[in-house]
Amino acid sequence: MVKATTGRIKILTALSLLGLMTFFFISPSYGQERRHEFSLGYGMITSSQIVDIFTNVLLITITIGQASKVDNKYPGAFVLNYRYSGPSRLAFGFTFAADRASGNLAMSGNPVGTYTENYYTGAVEMDFRFINRRNFCLYSGLGVGLTVRKGTYTYSDTETSSSAFPVIQVTLIGFRVGDKIALFGELGGGYKGVLHGGVRFTL
Repeated sequence: MVKATTGRIKILTALSLLGLMTFFFISPSYGQERRHEFSLGYGMITSSQIVDIFTNVLLITITIGQASKVDNKYPGAFVLNYRYSGPSRLAFGFTFAADRASGNLAMSGNPVGTYTENYYTGAVEMDFRFINRRNFCLYSGLGVGLTVRKGTYTYSDTETSSSAFPVIQVTLIGFRVGDKIALFGELGGGYKGVLHGGVRFTL
């Protein structure tokens, strides 16, 4: 009798979990309505910062020779985004992100000046929404774009430089909590940062 009861409990538990998964991933929901979403976010540990730290970008060549970037400061990226979602689970949009790095210049360990580098990114993005309801959304995403870096290097003289390079953003998991005015957070990596979150408005 005990074994039979235990078996029934396991079957009921499995059926309940299957029903819950079906409810979230298959059943029609508010997510099938059209939404225009605008967000203002902040990202930390961006790809620009990671590249700056782990590659030779920390060494730059200026008129007086090769200098090291030291005492670096990375305040993080400010991100503006627009997304449109229709009847499917896919959402499309575009993003503008502004990132910054600053610090001192040194040669042979001696300070010689300061530097500032600004990163401006424009990108197109796509999300796949596992759960897309009025007050809650769970998704993953991918973005591709172009970053323009503008640098100013000040010592006895002032030099400027600019360059452009392709970038990506991979959102492993993201969530939205709320409807017309909502909070969101994302975990991933790229031009928006490893951690990215903020406020989202829906029209």
